Amino acid sequence: MRGLASKYGSTAFFVNGRNGARVLGALSKICSISKVAVSKDGVSFEAPSKHRKQIIALLDNLCYDYKIIRTGGPLPFAINTFARLGFVAGMLAVLLCVGLFPQFITKVSVATAGAAYGESIDSALNAKIHDILSSYGVQTGKFMPKVDCGGIEKSLLALDGISYASVQRSGTHIAVLIKRELKPDYIVEVEGSKVTARRVAVVTRVIVEGGTAVVEYGDVVRQGDTLIDGYVEFGEDKLPVEAKGVVYGKAYYRHTRFFADRITERRVTNVKKVTKLSMFGKVPKAPSSPFEKYELATKVEDLGFLLPFKIYKYEFREIAEVERDNVLTQDEMYDEVYSEIASQFTEPLKVLERYCSCTEANGGKYVTVTVETEEVIS
Repeated sequence: MRGLASKYGSTAFFVNGRNGARVLGALSKICSISKVAVSKDGVSFEAPSKHRKQIIALLDNLCYDYKIIRTGGPLPFAINTFARLGFVAGMLAVLLCVGLFPQFITKVSVATAGAAYGESIDSALNAKIHDILSSYGVQTGKFMPKVDCGGIEKSLLALDGISYASVQRSGTHIAVLIKRELKPDYIVEVEGSKVTARRVAVVTRVIVEGGTAVVEYGDVVRQGDTLIDGYVEFGEDKLPVEAKGVVYGKAYYRHTRFFADRITERRVTNVKKVTKLSMFGKVPKAPSSPFEKYELATKVEDLGFLLPFKIYKYEFREIAEVERDNVLTQDEMYDEVYSEIASQFTEPLKVLERYCSCTEANGGKYVTVTVETEEVIS
């Protein structure tokens, strides 16, 4: 009898978390899902009780935080009653359930969606909720063939501080579930959540933690393009979630440098130093250079407060330009250009390939190096 009860009953689940809606796609492959309600704290739904073990196993394997809100259905109740009282009493119970008993209200429960986190309903709000229920005739033990669940929900939503209200009749049980409004500081906007590209690249890998990938391997993306969008598909609907994940892509760095066949170097061939003494802050006239081509370095030493003297030291360096042949090999020129490119890398990356070319020109060579990398582009 218990097997039949679990076969024909229904179980209501609540999955916590903004990304709880993502599990609906996987559950829909196991059984039919009904009464789906998405809130900022998660998603609630009902499923046949015969698939209860499969659903619990899937939720446990995916590490979702969930709870069973209720189990019910008029037929399981009738089957259990039939099993306890025997054939004659069971027949009477079935007739009563089918005819009159389901029209009575035997239980009215009021709960908050945040009860799992210790949230409770204060006495003032609880009194207002029961006043609304009473105004619609909902009372324990009362015969009510019809209950205006939609009208009760609208009246509950009109109360201050209520952001979500659900009123459901399951047999003789009226279940009221409300969600309190969050304080403005704790409201997290999911709409418009996106993971975008920060540079031009060719997509190689997409790791989605939340949302739906809108690019795949080989796609060329530019800065600002959307990589992961903030939604998951459930049937024909797109349910908003927070977009999270990491996207990798191939990026290219290119640099060209001219290497002359003859290189002119500047060398210091001679040095002459001149020292002058200055008093009371007066700056002496700089001496004339003994060289035609030179560099001048000046250094000032202050003798201190008691001795108002400064020593000016002038150093003349004779400069000679010397030409020599460029003795770098082609590979050494490639390495120098590659080093200039690598000095620009600021983020961790993996170098995949290096492409080099050398073009002869008047008086030298143009060396071009292109570096192909794989890096995080999100």
